[in-house]
Amino acid sequence: MADEKSDPTFEVYKEIYDVTIPDLDYFIRQIDCRDGCPVKTDGRGYMLALHSGNLLEGYKIARGPNPFASICGIICGAPCEISCRRDRVDKTLTIRAQKRYLDEWFGFSKEAHVKSLEYSYARGSTKPTSNGLRVACIGAGVASLTCAHDLLRLGYQVDVYEMMRMPGGMLVYGVPTYRLNNEIAINECYAIEHLGAKIYYNMKVGRDITMSELQQRYNAVFIGIGLWKSRELPIPGADAPDIIRGIEYLRVRCAEEEWKIRQHMVVIGGGNVSYDVARTSIRNGAKSVTMVCLESRDEQTADEFEIEDGLEEGIKIINRVGPIAVERDAEGNITGLRVQPIYSLFDHLGRFSPRYVPESQYVIPCDTIALAIGQAMDVSFLDGWDKKDQLKIERGIIKTERETCRTTVPGVYAGGDAAFGPALFITGIKHGQEAARAIDSDLRGTKPYQEFSAEFTEISPHRDKTYLHTPWSLPTMQPPSIRVHNTNMVENNYTSEEAHQQSVRCLQCHISPVFDGELCIKCNGCVDVCPCNCLKQIEISKLNLDLGDGSMRKAVDNFYGVDSASMSDEELASMGTAMLKDEDVCIRCGLCAEKCPTQAVTMDVMDYSFRWIG
Repeated sequence: MADEKSDPTFEVYKEIYDVTIPDLDYFIRQIDCRDGCPVKTDGRGYMLALHSGNLLEGYKIARGPNPFASICGIICGAPCEISCRRDRVDKTLTIRAQKRYLDEWFGFSKEAHVKSLEYSYARGSTKPTSNGLRVACIGAGVASLTCAHDLLRLGYQVDVYEMMRMPGGMLVYGVPTYRLNNEIAINECYAIEHLGAKIYYNMKVGRDITMSELQQRYNAVFIGIGLWKSRELPIPGADAPDIIRGIEYLRVRCAEEEWKIRQHMVVIGGGNVSYDVARTSIRNGAKSVTMVCLESRDEQTADEFEIEDGLEEGIKIINRVGPIAVERDAEGNITGLRVQPIYSLFDHLGRFSPRYVPESQYVIPCDTIALAIGQAMDVSFLDGWDKKDQLKIERGIIKTERETCRTTVPGVYAGGDAAFGPALFITGIKHGQEAARAIDSDLRGTKPYQEFSAEFTEISPHRDKTYLHTPWSLPTMQPPSIRVHNTNMVENNYTSEEAHQQSVRCLQCHISPVFDGELCIKCNGCVDVCPCNCLKQIEISKLNLDLGDGSMRKAVDNFYGVDSASMSDEELASMGTAMLKDEDVCIRCGLCAEKCPTQAVTMDVMDYSFRWIG
């Protein structure tokens, strides 16, 4: 056996821990739902307010960073729930549904949304002094109207050019009414009109007015046109006019206008838009709807609830097949879709490369086919623009600088799907906010930033553990047999009791155990009692003191009054230990503080606030 001291090739394994010295930003980032939200909505804050019975405060917290809080309470993809710490324990919090409860309590009327303008966290006010500057926004979707909302509060004149007869963009023309009532979205848009935005309806840029004219009339232009074209499928027969394009189909049906279809439909695609097309068609009179997609069930991009709801409504899904050709009879009528199974979708490098099963083609009988395999941008807004060659478009979307939404043309900004590709509505809202800050910075030289402050208060460690045992529960849905026959919203709102019960499940990530090294007797009681194994005492010598910015080494030097850079591992080891905490798994139960015999561990609650500077 090799002697580790005599054999130079023998390396002794030494466990080293990378650590972070907590500061205010660190503790704020522990509120995972807020950190995961693109616009930093404090879901924890409004859930705790809801649980305490202060619904108005809860609504204010939900509305503060988001001018479209009502629609986000109903249809948001909820990245906050994906980030939620509770998801690492059992099941994530139902953050979106609790927001809807607060929204519905406050009201969805025009008057309610106008009143909500006063609760915004955005800079400025609802009664600003005009600054004499003018901005044009193309499109009345969430990105454009959020940009307008934030600029209006700063004294800008904002005009919005919308090619449709109603505002809302994809909210109204892309989200089926069984998911979102159009009136709710339109009323939320109305509040921004009330704030001062002038919307020119049925006004298409590139047809009724050019970008050149907009640049002459305005100090800045924001492009938020969305992706309104369906991607085509290069197979025989798919380019014919009788093949339904999903985005165009939804645009008509979501506006509650007629689009006659036949009885048996095949939808090509496996994403959320595909399911919107399929489920809309069931409500539009189709007797059968079959979906085909290349992906397996686990690979599908559609939300799980969309897949499950679709199955409940009788939609059949055939996974792992590729469309080969549209079959037609002698008169040219659609009779079926020829498909071929695949046995792999990606190559060994993870690149998209479907491999088909040989001699396995078959035909799915149908009389209607819809394409929903992706979205594309309508570039006709560039028509008549003398600078269109300067606007760089890459991979079908406008090349746009992240966090500022600046394009390659000075004074022109872009956000939403047309700038960054298909994404959640809440992400489009974020783009509108970023663009507004960049426009104001470029035109007036402002450099706004958020200044945070916080107060830490010790609380009792004896927390009621009910929150750990309350079962997870989503809002109920209308039965499939009923919901397929109407176009009203199919998800029910929480009852007061259900909302209160679900809000108690919050782990309260603003509460953290704090350790006082001078009182600690290193009994390891806190480590032993921790149900999540998130605490560990580690020798100082096992900490990575080289973190790049020198923060860890500086902390050791300041606390012990030494020069750690010149000390050996043996000298560092003799200095004692550090308490490490794994934030990923801490459930804020307070057992470590309850167990501590010297009160070296306390549970401290952080109450933070912020204000805009600049």
